[in-house]
Amino acid sequence: MAAWLGANGGKPNGAGGAVCSPGPQSGGRSPRLWEHPHAAKGAGTADYADALHQWLDTGPKRILAGHSYGGRVAIQYAARYPDRVAAVILIAGAGLKRRRSLSFRIRAFFLRMMGKAARACDRLFGTKLAAAYAARFGSADYRKAGDLRPTFLSAVNEDLSEQAQSLLCPTLLIYGALDDATPPEIGEKYAALISGAEYHCLKGFGHLDILGRGIWQCQTLIDRFLERHSS
Repeated sequence: MAAWLGANGGKPNGAGGAVCSPGPQSGGRSPRLWEHPHAAKGAGTADYADALHQWLDTGPKRILAGHSYGGRVAIQYAARYPDRVAAVILIAGAGLKRRRSLSFRIRAFFLRMMGKAARACDRLFGTKLAAAYAARFGSADYRKAGDLRPTFLSAVNEDLSEQAQSLLCPTLLIYGALDDATPPEIGEKYAALISGAEYHCLKGFGHLDILGRGIWQCQTLIDRFLERHSS
């Protein structure tokens, strides 16, 4: 469940900006949120946004750029602290519900019931059915999440439509046409919810390689966006 979110001090080219990773991440060096004395295990995106606000409590308005889960934190931060945000940039940003087929929804319902039953058996009889259930039916991200599983589950069930609709700052949305984790439909929904949002779908890129092979395309779109909205 990789994610990043960057924040800079409002300069169009990003020079002099501070970069942070307040979201859960697989390879970052930031401490997990609950490792801080004031935080609890299983923090959600609102908790990460509040922690980010404490870290960025002074200075100019910030330009937030987030990928995947980092996009969730960016949306939460901009909704909770609108006077501290100059612009938001989402690259394959998550946070909205996807369209699912009826068969998918039925299967998901029965899997949830099985998971609840497994956890209940573990509590009542000391079995280890929940671990077996996770190994058999859990997604790759869930299996690798470890201590971050409560955060992962809260994110999966989260819908930031209300928060997105409240955004007033300039917003850039960049999604990959081949992304099966945060598909273009999510970007299109954000574009419909956020007044004046600018949406781009890049052909030939997925969820991760949009930050690899697609970095120059993203950078070009970001530079043009910031030039248009620079004060």
